[in-house]
Amino acid sequence: MNLLSKLFFNSRSRDEKNERTYIIKGYPHTSSPVMPDILKHQVEFRTINDNYGLPILGLTLAHEGADLVEPECLEVIRKRMLSWFKHHSEPAKYFEKELPRNLIAISFAQTNFQMGKESCHDFKLANGYKEAENSFYTYRKLSESVQCVYYNEKGVEYIAGGCFYPAPYGKPKLLESNEALVHYSMACRIPYPLVDRMKSFNFVTQKFYGRYCANAGKSVVVTCASDDGIPRHWEYNHVANKYEINLCKECLKDFYTYEWKEPKKDAPVTPASVVPAVTVEDASAALLAPVISDPATAATNDSDLSPVTRASSTESLVEGFDKIEMGSADVESDTDAELID
Repeated sequence: MNLLSKLFFNSRSRDEKNERTYIIKGYPHTSSPVMPDILKHQVEFRTINDNYGLPILGLTLAHEGADLVEPECLEVIRKRMLSWFKHHSEPAKYFEKELPRNLIAISFAQTNFQMGKESCHDFKLANGYKEAENSFYTYRKLSESVQCVYYNEKGVEYIAGGCFYPAPYGKPKLLESNEALVHYSMACRIPYPLVDRMKSFNFVTQKFYGRYCANAGKSVVVTCASDDGIPRHWEYNHVANKYEINLCKECLKDFYTYEWKEPKKDAPVTPASVVPAVTVEDASAALLAPVISDPATAATNDSDLSPVTRASSTESLVEGFDKIEMGSADVESDTDAELID
């Protein structure tokens, strides 16, 4: 390796290390989206509808013939989107083949949200739901390639959707981390409108749910799928590139003291469309594969749910449970965004 190659390699390694550090420590919330440099090449934004005519995907394109991003990054997001939307004809047709090299951002909406018409960061409520008074949107980067959009209503932060920006040529790809972040961002969501987590589709079918954990300082996935039934964080180790489940005292206490209180809400005027449901698999899974299911099939009665045993002491549960590993396997903001305290 000559001197020039060695300098390039070391510089690239430092970039990857710094970006991974930011991923682990977390980026700040902002009141406006952070705009990656790659979006300066945008000449077109268009949407893709689901089987119900709802725009659930957004495509941001540079000029035709442009070749600006790493093909491996495009392939990672293509496979992820195909696995989520394979039962929707228009998205499936688009993602079953190689993605165009001029695709510089892909946006994906969550349940009861849809893409707007303005940009890759434009999300709106769907299926007849209307924005509440004093509601607002916030944004948070999970990496240089992933940014989430949040709808905030009555003190609850709902994930409206996410944006994936393929790494430009010469920039760190971090394929495993970014694929995991896209998956995780949807798995840790709190369903909109707010529902009893014990009757939610994800908990009924896969024994996991999303919540904001003050201890972690972010939204997390809490899984109860282990043989002992003890709730733990399900998360991705971005250094070892593998999934882990870790005990959290806050989430453990929250699980055993949780009580559902029915909020006042307006019924939707149209039925919700079918959207992807993210799957948390068992400890032998090296890479988690989400499935698409109809939320209408989820149980809504207490009799349909597995019984939950209450514990007399949170501390007694914390003791004796170690970390369980799952599977094997300078960062700059391109445009200033106002931080949220």
